[in-house]
Amino acid sequence: MKKWYIIGLLICVGIGFSGCKKFLQVKPLNVLSGNDFWKTRGDVEKAMTGAYGILLDRFKSGVMYNTGDFRAGNWNWFDKNNLRAIGTNKLLETGNGDNADIPQDWRPFYQSIAAANLIIDRVPGVPDAEFSQTLRKQYIAEAKFLRGFIYYYMCRLYGDVPLQLDPYDITMHKREAMLTVLDVIAKDVEPIINDLPLNYEDPSNRAVRATQGGALALLAHIHMWAAGFDKANEKAHYMACDKLIKDLMDLNQYKLLPYEKETFKSIFKGRSEEGIFELSMDNNYGDQKSHSLICQWTLHEPYLKSYVDGGLGSEITPMRKHMERMFPRGEDDKRLTLWFEDPYSENALARFPMFLKFSAVTNHDERDFDANYIFFRYADVLLLRAEALSYLGTNNAEAIRLLNMVRARAGARSYTGGGGQPLQNAVFFEREKEMMGEGHLWYDLVRTRRVFDANITENPLTEEQFNRGAWTYPISQSSVASNPLLTRNQYWIQ
Repeated sequence: MKKWYIIGLLICVGIGFSGCKKFLQVKPLNVLSGNDFWKTRGDVEKAMTGAYGILLDRFKSGVMYNTGDFRAGNWNWFDKNNLRAIGTNKLLETGNGDNADIPQDWRPFYQSIAAANLIIDRVPGVPDAEFSQTLRKQYIAEAKFLRGFIYYYMCRLYGDVPLQLDPYDITMHKREAMLTVLDVIAKDVEPIINDLPLNYEDPSNRAVRATQGGALALLAHIHMWAAGFDKANEKAHYMACDKLIKDLMDLNQYKLLPYEKETFKSIFKGRSEEGIFELSMDNNYGDQKSHSLICQWTLHEPYLKSYVDGGLGSEITPMRKHMERMFPRGEDDKRLTLWFEDPYSENALARFPMFLKFSAVTNHDERDFDANYIFFRYADVLLLRAEALSYLGTNNAEAIRLLNMVRARAGARSYTGGGGQPLQNAVFFEREKEMMGEGHLWYDLVRTRRVFDANITENPLTEEQFNRGAWTYPISQSSVASNPLLTRNQYWIQ
């Protein structure tokens, strides 16, 4: 039974893999046998490739990455009803494809977790004399990082999730409490940080494979998410985040790159000195071009071929009132001038405005563009640490310094206020600006409870809705039907 479970899983990994950069350019594992796999380091590399590949395919199959931007609702949707459903919390609607992009199906996440579980289990027994103990520990650490990242991401989507760590356990599991899952994966990742490399000799692996910096960033994000729900230990989570990102900064592996017209696109193409963890979709490395990212809806001529308004219309545009809130008229900010065209359009129905953050286009007619799925980058973690410090209140000077590092890079005026709520607000709104289009806003709104504020989001929740799980996503009917131990989030029971 165990043998055939392993074979089936590996075939699943192979078929599920579709490739991502040179690291992922291997032949699919269509035919495997329990007797001819797990013999060499190369076999382990193929399995790791499959684990990343399944996760990548999940993000490519819909708007998963940008649901964090869209669910706040601060966009003009025009006729993009699938995105409108996300931005209005109508996540149970059917018909006309309106719910086609709602991330209800968590099975691909568990397929990638299953591959990581198997790597962790099988690497110690690989009979390859050239496969050093150092490299074995590195692969196990990489698999634990990937598994931890997936569970963290799922907790933000669904709240409580089943916890599966044994590659041979095929029994059904109930959903575990979200804070329990986060605690388990944090304790799983913490001991393996130093087993990961600082960086890779091959530049094609920069930021797209697990590193010490990636593990520290993951743990910091886990603690900040937990702080929003574990009020009894809120201070401890903030302190942990502060230390983790201080340790990340002390690695001296990352920096803020200039925001200039000729260079800013390199950050969002990926593999830059600012990137910490990404999934690669860089066309220069032969990656597949077809993937869902915000730029396909926010660009038009002359960047991408468009059929909207004679080629001069975007499919969605940012709402003017939120643009004016984030970027007040008359204030300098390179992000406003570099990332937007016609940002304050006076005509609410105009579709000419563009969001240009991801505008490294490689083929205008085919609508091909180079842009990685960026999950953690240096500006993100600097602001996350500033946020933790602003709530601790023990080192406001450092929080302000970190905030102003990001603002200075953007050519924006420095924050000169004091600590407490004014500083907390300043850091939040800086994250909103800096991380726009990178899938963070909804999750920041949820964990800070600013999701109750209708001035910040067009999709506000009441406290009663929040407590019943309205911030989560529905769990697919197929998942519930296949596992009678699963329960639904109360808000989505209709």
